Amino acid sequence: MSEQILEQLFDSPLKVKLLKLFLRNPNQGFTFKEAAKKIKGDSRSSRRQIEKLKSINFLTSKYRAKKIIYSINPRFVFYNELRTLVLKSSPASKEKIMRRLKGLGRIKLAIISGVFINAENPRVDLLVVGDNLKKKRLDNFLKDLEAEVGKEIDYVILTTENFKYRYDMFDRFIRDVLEKPHEKLINKLRI
Repeated sequence: MSEQILEQLFDSPLKVKLLKLFLRNPNQGFTFKEAAKKIKGDSRSSRRQIEKLKSINFLTSKYRAKKIIYSINPRFVFYNELRTLVLKSSPASKEKIMRRLKGLGRIKLAIISGVFINAENPRVDLLVVGDNLKKKRLDNFLKDLEAEVGKEIDYVILTTENFKYRYDMFDRFIRDVLEKPHEKLINKLRI
């Protein structure tokens, strides 16, 4: 029985994104459409994969406001193991993040924390400092990143001037980000 469950769990990249979505948001429920939108998958494939996850009792469903809401089943036989695996695994490739960031404009500083390095109680998951950022590309980048990670990313975007001012004024938020565990992907400011 457990071998069949494992085969059902890891049979497609889309399903892995769904696993991340539900495991990183254990107290949330999603409709088919919401889940598909969050993971940037098409509705039909997402529906099929969600139904497969429900068939092995990974997901439960209930009706709310004439919609079926799916949420994770905390009594699923491999719940704790999968949750540990997903939370410890790197949610996104750092090289891929860096490559995408460079195409957004003149990035001076990019710091990842929180979900990206499994840090507890971060102030922010992503801090980007730069100028002339392309808003549409930035929005697409963040949506893609959230789809890959499986949860909403807490991010802050600052201009170089604003960041330098806040840094020089010993701004509490900036100090917290720099003092808590983090990793600098781009650091042209030499901070």
